Amino acid sequence: MSIFKGLGWLFRSLWRLLNFTRLMLVNLLFLIVVLVIVYSVGQKKAPQAPIEGALTLNLNGILVEQRSQTDPTMQLLRQLNSSEEQPGEIVLSDLLWAIKSAKDDDRIKALVIKPQGLQGASISKLQEVTSAIDEFKESGKPVIAMADYYNQGQYLLAAHADHVLLNQSGAVVIEGLGVHQTYFKSALEKFNITPHVFKVGTYKSFVEPYIRDDMSPESKEANQRWLDQLWQSYVTDVAGQREIEPEAVAPTKDRFLELLRKAGGNAANYALDNGLVDQLATRDEMTQAVIKEVGETDDHGWKGVSLKEYLAAAPEQYPQSGKDEVGLVVASGAIMDGVQPAGTIGGDTLSELLADARRDDKIKAVVLRVDSPGGSAFAAEQIRAELLALKQAGKPVVVSMGSYAASGGYWISADADKIFASPTTLTGSIGVFGMFATFDKALAQFGVHTDGVGTTDFVGVGPTRALPDHVGQAIQLSVEDTYQRFVGLVSKGRGLSQQDAEKAAEGRVWTGEDAKALGLVDEFGNLDDAIKAAAELANLKEWQVTPIEQEESAKDKFLRQLFDNSAQALAPHLQSWLPAGVGKTLQEVNRSLDPLTRFNDPQGTYAFCPVCVQ
Repeated sequence: MSIFKGLGWLFRSLWRLLNFTRLMLVNLLFLIVVLVIVYSVGQKKAPQAPIEGALTLNLNGILVEQRSQTDPTMQLLRQLNSSEEQPGEIVLSDLLWAIKSAKDDDRIKALVIKPQGLQGASISKLQEVTSAIDEFKESGKPVIAMADYYNQGQYLLAAHADHVLLNQSGAVVIEGLGVHQTYFKSALEKFNITPHVFKVGTYKSFVEPYIRDDMSPESKEANQRWLDQLWQSYVTDVAGQREIEPEAVAPTKDRFLELLRKAGGNAANYALDNGLVDQLATRDEMTQAVIKEVGETDDHGWKGVSLKEYLAAAPEQYPQSGKDEVGLVVASGAIMDGVQPAGTIGGDTLSELLADARRDDKIKAVVLRVDSPGGSAFAAEQIRAELLALKQAGKPVVVSMGSYAASGGYWISADADKIFASPTTLTGSIGVFGMFATFDKALAQFGVHTDGVGTTDFVGVGPTRALPDHVGQAIQLSVEDTYQRFVGLVSKGRGLSQQDAEKAAEGRVWTGEDAKALGLVDEFGNLDDAIKAAAELANLKEWQVTPIEQEESAKDKFLRQLFDNSAQALAPHLQSWLPAGVGKTLQEVNRSLDPLTRFNDPQGTYAFCPVCVQ
């Protein structure tokens, strides 16, 4: 939990400046956008190629549970940081459905994985994709992975291919997992900014950057445990797929240097010598390897279809048949109060979707797919209340956890009839903290002081005055009360004793493996497993899955498509004169600041797990 009064003011000021810049950019580009649209409308569309050959997964962007609704500037930034054909976000369910459909599609002769543009994905999401790849391989169709270089996440997908190709000047970069934060204690002291911290939970480390210059021993202990578990899962997975020793995937530093010297310092030869790849090849040789499997086009490429094209022609993932329904609701992103766009969990927005499911007589059970590090405690409680109302209406609720369902994400999950997770899901983080920063000492250096009168001892509390002791005590009591409520709802929702719930709490982050042992999670499984379990709990013999989503108005849809198409058209021209990497830099800055600057809990309290996002 966090009370962002002082720091929130600072971040909101920075956000206003950033937002002004973004709006100015939109206005400057608007006329160009209109001209581009008019020009595009007048152009003839190229005829679509038939679906045949290889399903080519040119993965460019971030793997997400739900495509976010973004403003025009962010759409442009995404296009600056990705190819024209691929979106900045790749929806996990779309990717899984394409691979599953291609398995039994006689027109598809092979699967080609080009993961080099994949920018961000958790191990749990990647492992869902690798499971789909493994199922595709059961068809007997070849799976080929190719890249100029592979980073750690990209290589996990490639390792499941039948044949892994690497550019002869490339590399496979496997670094390991870690959590590193920036600490501000000394800087705050130099600026005479006073952070006031209130917390319950030994491992709730969100406030540490403001009161320390290094990570506490308790945080190192907790973080090291879940990092080691995720890393062990990665190494075991890759070693098993490549039929090599774990040491070849994650050698010690001395062994790595020894093997690299043996390869003459050449990273590509190192990867080949140690079984990480099957072949070093030029780009043309990679193309010829696929052509050999699926045939050649007139322009000397391989016959195939892109992910986007294949999804457009694939059958519906959830066809409507008139049977009893299992409602599917996706809760993805940070939890905010009020109405929020897709990609963020709005307390009012998600509550209304759950209420819709409760009022719909055709829906007999609900699956909530949670992929969230938490956020507003108030919003989380409103969502939880609607989930309880669903259960009281006799409709089972099953939670399927994605990469993480921690802190506020676990708050909204705890009362489900059944919780599914993967062993590498991050969850728990059941702890409470509050923080209030004051700037009175910093302002005093410049002769700025705040003074006045009021009718009570609580008037005038703010960032420009020293925090009164009685206010600090009140905040601490509130934090302790919220912690007890959090632990209590976990105890009741999961059927745990108060002692066992306390053991699982203390703000500690757990992997799905540990969470299952502690009773925070019921079973390991994916979204399909959760859907089947929901149908069984509702005693359904036949059912259809019905996604319950925010309705996008015709106006919003038109504007989104207009700016998305314009961004695609503008991106190549802007890329030609913008400095290299500027699109990626701006996108990362915006993504980092966006949740923090928009946190809007009415009581200023938050259940958030920042290390889960890392």
